[in-house]
Amino acid sequence: MTDGREELRDRVRSGEIPTSDAAVVIRGGPDTLSLLRSHARRLNRAFLLDGEPVFGVSVFVALDDVGAASERGVLSGKLRSYPSIYRCRAGELFERGLGLLPTFARPHYTVLLPELEAVDDLAAALGTLLPNPYAEG
Repeated sequence: MTDGREELRDRVRSGEIPTSDAAVVIRGGPDTLSLLRSHARRLNRAFLLDGEPVFGVSVFVALDDVGAASERGVLSGKLRSYPSIYRCRAGELFERGLGLLPTFARPHYTVLLPELEAVDDLAAALGTLLPNPYAEG
């Protein structure tokens, strides 16, 4: 640990960087720019990446065709309490200069932001709020 923050690299899963721009990225919603900034700051207060300050926001990536790490699995499992979600391709994040890092438990990822103001780019990439067809209730 440095200055009380944990090293995020210690929480990275190896070998799970999406190789396809078409990989589906999902985030529970609704979000506002203020909420995205708050989440990015929270990660910054808790973690460093390779010893440097880092901003990031949690998402899930559909890694499999079936099971808990599939799109349906994420929507009906990890995000079942979210009646609304955001869904985009990984390529939409990459095109905006954002990165994806496989962190914590599969299929969780952290969208890496080059600076806090990049939450605007993240919001644009995530697009419009969609209904979660697998939400509880």
